[in-house]
Amino acid sequence: INFQSIHCDKLINILHGIYIALFLFMSFVLIKKSRRAADAHLKNIFWALTVFAIMKAGTSIASYKWLFADTPLYISNLAANSRIMFAVISNIFLFHFGISLLTYKIETRIDYKIFPVLLFIGYMILYVSGSVESSELEKTSRFSFGYNGAILGFVGCINLYLNKKKRGGRRKILYGLLLLGGGLVAYAVTEGILSASSSPGTGTKILEVVTAGILATATVLVTDLMKKETSRKIGFI
Repeated sequence: INFQSIHCDKLINILHGIYIALFLFMSFVLIKKSRRAADAHLKNIFWALTVFAIMKAGTSIASYKWLFADTPLYISNLAANSRIMFAVISNIFLFHFGISLLTYKIETRIDYKIFPVLLFIGYMILYVSGSVESSELEKTSRFSFGYNGAILGFVGCINLYLNKKKRGGRRKILYGLLLLGGGLVAYAVTEGILSASSSPGTGTKILEVVTAGILATATVLVTDLMKKETSRKIGFI
């Protein structure tokens, strides 16, 4: 018996469970804060991040081997198909969040809320028709929308940070924007670049958990953006 391998598998399962818990916590915070949002536009932006977090948690639950180790074949197949759909939806809504945050202060007549719906319908057509393999469908959505959405979100956070800093925004919000931007870059690296590895090890899983922790912590801080904010001058950064 390879005890080192068994110990490593247990550690990965524990880390996977923590990863799920962090995204569920992030979802809870976003739902709670978004319901009392004063800014309708920001509310829609953060609802996109909420859907991303919920779907990311769903993806991780569906891929949790410990839960489906001794289940019938049809349950395993259902979990595998659900994981792909959850992953595609999470990537599409992360892209929606990124582009919406980036264009937050730009006056435009385009309603970006229709984008994730159209993208999801397009992916469903490809999936149902069998035009693209399910594994390729997930990979395409991850790099086309997940990776790019994280980078766009990072740029949007920095842009909004500079805007709020100039107007004397609250420290909590400013720190939250910087932390969220950093978390999105880390997500782009762990979920985009490092996930390309066919068998990610314990180190990659630890980085994923740290990234989820950064995003969850940033959410607690940055969601105060949705409150009414009075402008004031502060000597900060």
